[in-house]
This record gives sequence, structure tokens and C-alpha cells, in this order.
Amino acid sequence: MNTIDEKIGLNIKEASKLMGINEKLMSELTHVKGFPCIKFKRRTVINKLKLQEWFDKNSSRYF
Repeated sequence: MNTIDEKIGLNIKEASKLMGINEKLMSELTHVKGFPCIKFKRRTVINKLKLQEWFDKNSSRYF
């Protein structure tokens, strides 16, 4: 089984833990235009490599 460090795609729970925010907020962020995720029906996969870039680019915004 892969650990979070080895994965490139994170689920909501993993991404929220990595970012230090709650799952509800992470779920809401997946609806923001330009957020690095792919939705497969009810499943959302967040691109771990692009998440840091997105965070840095949007660090001055208020959500």
C-alpha cells in the first residue's frame, strides 16, 4: 500500500491532513476554479504536486 508521501493523487481526507485544514473546507476548495483536482463522479482526486503550487499562488486570497 502506498503512503501519502508516495502518492500523486490525494483524496479529500489526505489533502486536508496535508494542508492542516478540516475536510469540509477542503471539499469546498475543490469547487474553486483552478483548484488542482479531478472529479470522477462522486470521487475527487487532488493533484499533490500541483497543490503546493496552487497554495503558493493563492496565499493572499480569502476564501
